Amino acid sequence: MSGRVPTLVVDDEAPARGLIETYVRDHAALDFVGNATSGSGALREIERLGPELVLLDIEMPELDGFQVLEELIDRGEKIPKVVFVTAFDRYAVRAFDAQAVDYLLKPVSAERFERAIERCLQRQEPATPSVERLLEDALQRPPKRMLIRHQGKIIPVPVEAIDWIEAEGDYVRIHLGERSHLVERTLQAMETLLQPRDFLRIHRSALVNLKRVRELRSAGSGRYRLVLRDGTELSVSRKYSPRFRGGLL
Repeated sequence: MSGRVPTLVVDDEAPARGLIETYVRDHAALDFVGNATSGSGALREIERLGPELVLLDIEMPELDGFQVLEELIDRGEKIPKVVFVTAFDRYAVRAFDAQAVDYLLKPVSAERFERAIERCLQRQEPATPSVERLLEDALQRPPKRMLIRHQGKIIPVPVEAIDWIEAEGDYVRIHLGERSHLVERTLQAMETLLQPRDFLRIHRSALVNLKRVRELRSAGSGRYRLVLRDGTELSVSRKYSPRFRGGLL
């Protein structure tokens, strides 16, 4: 790459997209040409604008980042250099298999962004993921942290710090001690994601982190009350009691 590099930013989350756009606009070697908020939008903008570099989110509506690249290949389009930007490092191996120049974890620091752009400008081979990342992807280990919007910012939250999660319609509320955050995911999606990290369903609208349970009490009729480390008390329904009991033993 030489001169100012036409660069497209693709991310469905406004705070993350805004941060990356700021980095691009402030970089002397990059020329911000536009953005997209979905996989299908990314395809339209890549075809329309012909960027040389795309900073591409992975988890998006309609098409994910990998599907965007697959579609470009199927169409016979020129493939731009790609730097994947995502919240989870479990995609590392797939990213480098897709010949991504680099792989950035949100929230992206200015220093880490700069290193990725240097790699693009110098036409370096894709970076080699660490052994831990390789294992995490190969074993399909769940994420060690989640990114949560809070007061206009995106903050990383260690999964082990979460006490419990409750459903609120198509959202979930994540409880961390006295704090809680509303996240746009279903409880079923959270259960699938976090069950390998010792999270279990205790009734149809709640998951609990087994590592945060301090005490289990019988409530009769096959039901239980559990007490978390911070003193929070939750009910375990009869339906979920056997599996919950087995998770503790």
